[in-house]
Amino acid sequence: MTALALGIVADDLSGAAECAAHALVRVSRSTVVLSTLSPDIARAAGHRPDASTTGVGDDPRAVLTVDTDSRRLPHADAMRAVRAAAALVTTAPVVVKKVDSLLRGHLAAEVAALAEELQRTPVVAVANPALERVVVDGVLHVGGTPLHHTDLWAVEPTPAPDRVAAALHPLATVLVPHTTVLRGVEAVTAALDEAARTGFVAVCDAVTDADLDVVHAAAVAASAGQDGRTLLVGSGALADAAVRALPPDQGRGPRLAGQATDHAPAEVRGAETEGTTPSAPSAQSARSVGSVRSVLIVLGSRAPGLPAQLERLATARSTHTILLEPDRLRLDPGAVCAQLAERPREGVVVVALDPTAPADPSRSRALTESLAAAVSPVLDRFDAAFLSGGETARAVLDRLDVHDLDVVAEVETGTVVSRRPGGRLVVTRPGSFGDPTSLARVVEHLLGPTTAPPQASSHRTSSTTTAPRATPGATTEENS
Repeated sequence: MTALALGIVADDLSGAAECAAHALVRVSRSTVVLSTLSPDIARAAGHRPDASTTGVGDDPRAVLTVDTDSRRLPHADAMRAVRAAAALVTTAPVVVKKVDSLLRGHLAAEVAALAEELQRTPVVAVANPALERVVVDGVLHVGGTPLHHTDLWAVEPTPAPDRVAAALHPLATVLVPHTTVLRGVEAVTAALDEAARTGFVAVCDAVTDADLDVVHAAAVAASAGQDGRTLLVGSGALADAAVRALPPDQGRGPRLAGQATDHAPAEVRGAETEGTTPSAPSAQSARSVGSVRSVLIVLGSRAPGLPAQLERLATARSTHTILLEPDRLRLDPGAVCAQLAERPREGVVVVALDPTAPADPSRSRALTESLAAAVSPVLDRFDAAFLSGGETARAVLDRLDVHDLDVVAEVETGTVVSRRPGGRLVVTRPGSFGDPTSLARVVEHLLGPTTAPPQASSHRTSSTTTAPRATPGATTEENS
């Protein structure tokens, strides 16, 4: 098995890509493996990563991130996906189970499956301070309000958990309060030792990134007294703490144009919430990749902010936008594919769900698969693809038989540029992300600045329309 310094297991692609991009602060290359329940996972476990495809080889600084694509899977399938992914990270002394910072998904089942497969005692710290998501007295607060008192679980089939421990049920848990965390690594290590001795999963309060650094250091110290293998459970912020603890790669060569420079992970963290305003890209990251002439933008969400992004993009450069009526897309994805095949192989083409059509959350997965069926046959006509929403991105890449991504850079918060086998670029971002100018900035990063006046067109599958209007709360994919 390949030597690893850090393994990360995430339940959706956009979160996995963000974690992998943050690892570039410490390592020269970072890879995302797309784990599946098919025999392909055996090939991935046996042959990836290797020096010829991912550049990590036996480098002891290597970081590998695995996307299980399990947040929307049925319970039993999610557990199997996590068990399969464990084979890829078993040699890493530290493994982070990256979970949604709003506690969505199969949290308890996936943590239990990974802990059993790796034979490690998990330590849980789900806070993401950069997003004002902190845990105090075992309760997750979002912007100062307990999660279960917000409407952030409005589209979920069950109420939000009132405590982190409730999200982990039936795992037996014990709280490590903030007062203990404030006392430092030694105090938290003692609490973790006691939890492991008595068979409990420790749930740690945290309100700052420094708290997460303490939890990470304590978890490593506690596992050193056992078998030296650590399992952490938390949001991308905890994965960042694990990255910060890695020694810098002194042998890193020059970055490619368009790749981000080193920066503190906290400055770019947080691809997990609707309406997040991205950090301004650095002067280097704002430069064009250089060889991209065309980009296909596929939006698998109808988040309220997307119409404004599309409007600003259309004012910035010539853009052909195809708005899809969900029912027609499900019935005939081939018609959309044929329409895309007629487009020139230059410039910007956008495929988006019609924001004025009724939303049916129960058909979200089917709609995602139809969208993937429509765009995947023509994706190679474009130099780059922007796939918004982890579920959408994963569905498209699965249809293209893509098993891993070589991460290039995070150009804005949660917006990650990677290369798929063959060299074409793929940009992933959570479905609900971005301020009004974010799409225009990403396109400029890929294609470079434009001096031509925009002549945008926007089409439904049945008729021409003006700039779309948002339907508040009408999202078909909430996988940020």
